[in-house]
Amino acid sequence: MMAALSDTSVPEELISLSVEYSRPGALNETPLGELKIIRSDMVSGPIHSIYEPSVCFVVQGAKNATVGNQTYRCEPGRFFASSANLPAVGEVIQASPEKPYIALILSIGSGAIYEIISELDLRPESGLERAGVFTDEVSPPMTDAFLRLMRTLPRALDRQFMAPMIMKEIIYYLLQSRYSRVLYEFGIQGSNVNRLSRSIQKIRTDFSSPLKVDALARLADMSPSAFYNNFKKLTGLSPIQFQKQLRLQEARKLLATEVNDITSVAYNVGYESPSQFSRDYSRLFGLSPSRDLRNLRNPANAFL
Repeated sequence: MMAALSDTSVPEELISLSVEYSRPGALNETPLGELKIIRSDMVSGPIHSIYEPSVCFVVQGAKNATVGNQTYRCEPGRFFASSANLPAVGEVIQASPEKPYIALILSIGSGAIYEIISELDLRPESGLERAGVFTDEVSPPMTDAFLRLMRTLPRALDRQFMAPMIMKEIIYYLLQSRYSRVLYEFGIQGSNVNRLSRSIQKIRTDFSSPLKVDALARLADMSPSAFYNNFKKLTGLSPIQFQKQLRLQEARKLLATEVNDITSVAYNVGYESPSQFSRDYSRLFGLSPSRDLRNLRNPANAFL
């Protein structure tokens, strides 16, 4: 029997399960480690974060996601996929306590992609190359797979036996979408995306250290110029812009917790000049560090 559909073609059962396993204003963990649920009962300002390799399936409400200079609308009936660790800005634009914004985030590993590609000898469609993110319509089979995945959450045996097969099925559907070439690249050893992922991870791990483009290029097995061009094509940012966003996002996390010394925060994330840190911070977040510190400590802004 088909599950009842809402006016957005998302099964009512999927909406109910998503509400049951989430709380407002948070990135919610689930009993399934690869699956998280975002829920917001109100529209938001810009939310800066790192999008890891994953697929975002919006169950209800809507959000804009900006990566580099490209903005994508995320709403029911569409998915948003990322094949790399990318600094991004999300903004919830449609949400209310009665109909909160809810999105399912399923992590994607390169190994799982490679397994499917190898097993089925799949090939991406030509001429549809995109950057490290893409969005497309959610097919009815993919929607059904997400519903079945949510149904596994209550029982450990279902999560252990059924969930891995369903997650593999979801990745298969992603690989059938129009703009899936970047996912193929992510899963194939030696591809540009796969090699760049090593350099991206290095920047994430050592974001507070001076950026050495030549060393990053060697890690990706590319010339410096090829590395720079391919990096910007994938992430929408130059390597130095990418590192700067990581530093500033980490600084904001520190300010949101117990750290009050803005100068120490600047040095901790790798800045040599506190004044340059303040200028960059204000440019990215729209507030000076001192003003934003007060804003972040407000419980109403915990989701930012």
